[in-house]
Amino acid sequence: MRTLLLRFPDGPLHAGAVLALGVVLAFAPDHFLPMLVRAFLLQWLLFFGVLAGLGAWQRRWWLAGASTGAALLVAMPAVPARTAPAGAVEEADLRIAHLNVFQPNDAFAEVLQAARATDADLLSFQEVDARWASALVQGLGADYPYHRIAPRGNCYGIALFSRRPFEQADVLYLTERPVIDATVRTEAGPVRVLAVHASSPGSYREFRDRNRQLDRLAEVVGASDRPVAVVGDLNTVSWDHALRRLCASTGLRESADAPSATWPSVAGLALIPLDHVLADPALDILAPCSFPIPGSDHRGLVAGLRLHR
Repeated sequence: MRTLLLRFPDGPLHAGAVLALGVVLAFAPDHFLPMLVRAFLLQWLLFFGVLAGLGAWQRRWWLAGASTGAALLVAMPAVPARTAPAGAVEEADLRIAHLNVFQPNDAFAEVLQAARATDADLLSFQEVDARWASALVQGLGADYPYHRIAPRGNCYGIALFSRRPFEQADVLYLTERPVIDATVRTEAGPVRVLAVHASSPGSYREFRDRNRQLDRLAEVVGASDRPVAVVGDLNTVSWDHALRRLCASTGLRESADAPSATWPSVAGLALIPLDHVLADPALDILAPCSFPIPGSDHRGLVAGLRLHR
């Protein structure tokens, strides 16, 4: 970074370029390439912050000022919509955990142990193929007797296991991706849970597919007459246009706590929040946190849900 600063001219033209980059990152339109770059806003925020600090240290005031302005601009969209402040998990009516197991992963016993350790009432699994479906039924069937599985060989299989009875558990489709739509009984009343794995936007076509899936999800949530929670790998970060549209049109919100980075999971760390627990205004999200999934490229999520009395 010091070498970069020594080579970086300190003047209005180059400072303007830094500030312009911040403007693009903060206000880029909802298109494929800007979406990929904006996914790493938190890392860009760190970059501009470090650049501003080093610029000030070396008395490069144009650079320091422009980098500070860029950092402030980038910080603006990285603040997602929130629910009411989170409470203690003991107050939850339903405890839910989400695990993207990474389909080629064969650490079945270790993943099942991590799932049980969450002490969740409801376990959502993604990237479930036939091998994983068999391992989940054998390993969890006794303790989680209510389940619905839609295995796939293309990394978009999904499963939902519950200790509480289902009033119903169906498989819906967001374009070609299966979604498990279950209504779970709790002492405070039924809660509708949608376990979702949206398309990974690795290409322009997949980007459009993911956006169509989230738009379709908004229609499903909007038509519900019961409290709704959405859990899963939505393949979008909290500040992305696609997720903000979903929340704005349905009332879904994330937790009052900062979103947990879940991907890519390396050495216990992750960079961006691709996995989410969302709830409509009838529900509070309590004590959300992430946890490691052995052998997976994602971290898991666990949170409590509380119905408004």
